[in-house]
Amino acid sequence: MAKSNLNKGPWTHRLAVWVFATAFGVLIIWALGFILKDIGNLEGPDYEAVQAQFIDKDVLDRADDLRKEIETIEVEQADLREQQTVLRDSTSESQRTMNQLLDFQRLNLEQEVTPSEAEQQALAESQQLFLANQRRYQALNQQIAERDTQLRELRGEQRTIEDELTEKRPDVQEEYDRLVERNNLKIAAIKLGVLMPLILLAVWLFLKLRGSTYKPMVYAFDLAVAYRVIDVMHQYFPSIVFKYILIGTCILVVGRILYVLLRMVANPKQDWLLKQYRDAYERFLCPVCDYPIRRGPRKFLFWTRRTVHKMALPQDGTDDPDGSYTCPMCSTKLFEECPSCHKTRHSLLPACSHCGDVKVFEPPGSEAL
Repeated sequence: MAKSNLNKGPWTHRLAVWVFATAFGVLIIWALGFILKDIGNLEGPDYEAVQAQFIDKDVLDRADDLRKEIETIEVEQADLREQQTVLRDSTSESQRTMNQLLDFQRLNLEQEVTPSEAEQQALAESQQLFLANQRRYQALNQQIAERDTQLRELRGEQRTIEDELTEKRPDVQEEYDRLVERNNLKIAAIKLGVLMPLILLAVWLFLKLRGSTYKPMVYAFDLAVAYRVIDVMHQYFPSIVFKYILIGTCILVVGRILYVLLRMVANPKQDWLLKQYRDAYERFLCPVCDYPIRRGPRKFLFWTRRTVHKMALPQDGTDDPDGSYTCPMCSTKLFEECPSCHKTRHSLLPACSHCGDVKVFEPPGSEAL
């Protein structure tokens, strides 16, 4: 224990160790994430291939052809209507020009002025342009009407095919979902297969090196692997399965921790006992039963763990010798004579505070537990 405490190093060094251990764990998580992401990019089932198993290819092709034909006719219709708009504007302008020329000729006739040949030719051209636009406008109307008829026929056929496809698509989707789930389970199995050796390595390292100098690295590696395993299970396993796996794992972990804690109480290690005894001596309480150690100036006082360092000691001193002392509650010897310097020393601590003599640690009997 003494060597372990001496080798802890300054707090800055310990902080740096845990900082770099955290960075080490994060890097492992990233590295495993890259590997698992590449595995997850494996090609899955093809929806078109699954659809071809349930629906005739000719029906699918006809549905696609209908969609393209309808889109083409709709584009043509939009273009024809745009031409109609331009032609309507041109016709309105021609009509306005022709009316102006007619008004001008009527005015000339009223004034007994004969229209010139140029004016008569302009009027004739305006009339011809107006009539031509009217004919073109009617032709466009005819084309739009024909395409409306085609659209109604095509959309009727499309609805018939869509009804047929609607009946069969649930079977397609069900089969596709089944293949996707199977593919996800395959990918999950591959990922867990990659992680399994790392899981075994993490368990082995934890069992072998959890108490060694390299435990920060071990903890970082174990947590990184555990994080990736949980992420894969949560991503690919059904929620009900993941729920039971998670609760089962938590029960095992908590049960294991509880078992270790109870075992520490039943069969405590030396370092654990020494820390318990040291803290109890600092608060002037019996390390075994927590009864106050009433010796010296504290002989007639009362205190608890929280009030021991707040109470004032009597100023008149005491005549009690600072000698051996046994707990009157549990009969545990707490202070005894040192065999080396013959001064009083702590019975349950390894070294004498006066001469430094170290004795073999002997914990109290079963009544201390």
